[in-house]
Amino acid sequence: MKRILTGIVAVPIVLGIVYYGPPILFLLLVASVILMGVSEYFTIIGQIGISGFSTSGIILSFLLLLSFYFNGSFMMEWGLVSSVTLFVTWFFQEDNVKVAIDQISFTLFGVLYVAGLGGYCLLIRNIEYGGRLIIFLFFIVWFGDIVAYYWGKNFGKKPLAPIISPNKTIEGSIAGLAGSLVAGAISGYWFLDHIAMLHCLLVALICGIIGQFGDLAESLLKRQAGIKNSGNVLPGHGGILDRIDSLLFAGPAFYCYFKLIL
Repeated sequence: MKRILTGIVAVPIVLGIVYYGPPILFLLLVASVILMGVSEYFTIIGQIGISGFSTSGIILSFLLLLSFYFNGSFMMEWGLVSSVTLFVTWFFQEDNVKVAIDQISFTLFGVLYVAGLGGYCLLIRNIEYGGRLIIFLFFIVWFGDIVAYYWGKNFGKKPLAPIISPNKTIEGSIAGLAGSLVAGAISGYWFLDHIAMLHCLLVALICGIIGQFGDLAESLLKRQAGIKNSGNVLPGHGGILDRIDSLLFAGPAFYCYFKLIL
């Protein structure tokens, strides 16, 4: 019930900003979600025993999102700033050279994993009919997740990746892909009539598959840290990363398909 009530409150707000809100409001939405996700990432690696540079990571994440917002106009400059910033942060905050590479690399990985992948939503939003495309992406990923969760919970028997996530099943995974295809077909018929149905279904299939790998990737982090959820900010859903893990992988795949194929 908590999951349902949270969705009833959050989904209309998100969709309203995506479809009707100006670009700057969408940037603020994405930035708030991504920066909370980055914060959760540093909490997770803290459980593993890695003390990353959370403040520098959050600042660099926001700067990276700004670069995406302006279509990657200063991405090379961001690379220089991030390298110097992380070294300077270590130089003034730490004195143990034996863990310096771990701290710097884990921090940079977190920024690229959460903000670097999540920033593709800003690129998609800047495309013509970008609002519809974002809703399409959310729909195929989230509907696939919902179907996979409930089908796997009630009918799943064969573990999909027991070492990483014992509760995920092959039956749930297949059902999730079917759910993504259904969402792709509905979207193509309902509000994406400018895109051929074949492409809608192919994108739904690709994003459904890659999105599940995104889910497993976050599960791997949580498994190593020995935690069930990345946080508790969303009642019944866990943390922000628990809700966007699939989108982090599916978003770049969607953008690449659109730019290369469509």
